[in-house]
Amino acid sequence: MSLKNFVLLFCSLSLVVLTFVNMIYNQNSIERESFSIFITLIALIIATFSFHKNETFNERLEIFLKGSSKSIVVHMCYIFFLTTIFTTILEHTGSITSAVNVCLHVFPSWFILPGIFLSACLVTFTIGSSIGAIAAFTPVAISIAHHVGINPSLMAATIICGSVFGDNLSIVSETTILSVKITDTTMAKKFFMNMKIGLPAFIGTLIVLTYQNSLMTGCGHMHNLINLNYIDLIKALPYTITFCLALTGLDMIFVIVMGIILAIMLGLFYNNFTLCTAINFMFDGFYHTKDAVYLFVLVVLLSGLLTIITHNGGIDFIISKLKEKISNTRHAKFAMFSLVVLVNSIIAINSIAILICGPTVHRIGHECNVDPTETACILGIVSCALQGCLPYAPQLILAASIAQVSTFSLLPYLYYQFFLLISLCIMLSKNGKKCGPIHCKVKK
Repeated sequence: MSLKNFVLLFCSLSLVVLTFVNMIYNQNSIERESFSIFITLIALIIATFSFHKNETFNERLEIFLKGSSKSIVVHMCYIFFLTTIFTTILEHTGSITSAVNVCLHVFPSWFILPGIFLSACLVTFTIGSSIGAIAAFTPVAISIAHHVGINPSLMAATIICGSVFGDNLSIVSETTILSVKITDTTMAKKFFMNMKIGLPAFIGTLIVLTYQNSLMTGCGHMHNLINLNYIDLIKALPYTITFCLALTGLDMIFVIVMGIILAIMLGLFYNNFTLCTAINFMFDGFYHTKDAVYLFVLVVLLSGLLTIITHNGGIDFIISKLKEKISNTRHAKFAMFSLVVLVNSIIAINSIAILICGPTVHRIGHECNVDPTETACILGIVSCALQGCLPYAPQLILAASIAQVSTFSLLPYLYYQFFLLISLCIMLSKNGKKCGPIHCKVKK
């Protein structure tokens, strides 16, 4: 790779680092999303000067548009859009509160922390959104923590742990969908291998949380804090139906649309809103939250930027440097692990990080005879685990802001993420079969 292409790659990553440094020191600033998009646009401007001289401006623009309009990118954008609609309508019908009440109602005093963890696991597993589960659970859970004398940082971290577990295993999560599509494996194979790796971490987390729960005093029974009735069971149906439909293997766009229709029907039945109001909620979900618009635009821009870097030999350059260090599948898996860690640490948004490093990781795994399912697990597990323990990740920022604590105060209690990474490293250390060299053509 030429010097100008190396400068492009370096500048792009450096600019994204500056974006998240800005997020750390301006957590309460609503302008940080616009700043991230601004930085990405600067990287794209730099990228336009990294092409070969014989390529016209129109040809360069065509390469960017081809990357931005990949089917997987468009598919994910539709899912982002529909998920925000689904969540907004559920908020107005009271279904989110009902689902939380159903999960929390049955827990005895000695099982509050493990129960919160399990509830966050189940809800995130069903809706496929760690942010959604944290936003739904944290206000209620923090209220419970104040009532029974639990450390708010511990309670918030417990919810994050559960959301990471659910996000990692969920078949409707964007991280799962992306890793499966990129690596050409199946949802079922990835799910069972994820279970194999995540189950020891899950059990270890339950044991630690149960022990910590036993050390606490003043924990009242959850029935005194949560009132449950049959309406809660009915309003929780959209979650149940969505989960069941997702298990059938239907496309997530269809699954979420069916969930939206059911949620609207419930809202109309209970007179929560009118049909015209429900249509307004569809736009409110996408525009008023602003997060979906930000993610939508950023995914499109970064996908185009990745295509430019790939076209100019940036990915081949990385692979050519890695191939000298890889002599067996164990080395290849640790190389993939390191690459995913690097990109996720910079981006701090797991779906975007998978979109950026996924094709390179898949290529390394393919040419080193690594099982595609293992490659998908490395992509998904590392992305979810880091997303759940970086102090500048959106999940920790959201939970900490609701709990009114520092993001760094959550780090000592993120048991599941630490156990999960250890379990993954043990898996990576096995099966060190020899593999051939990685073949790549580095563009001059």
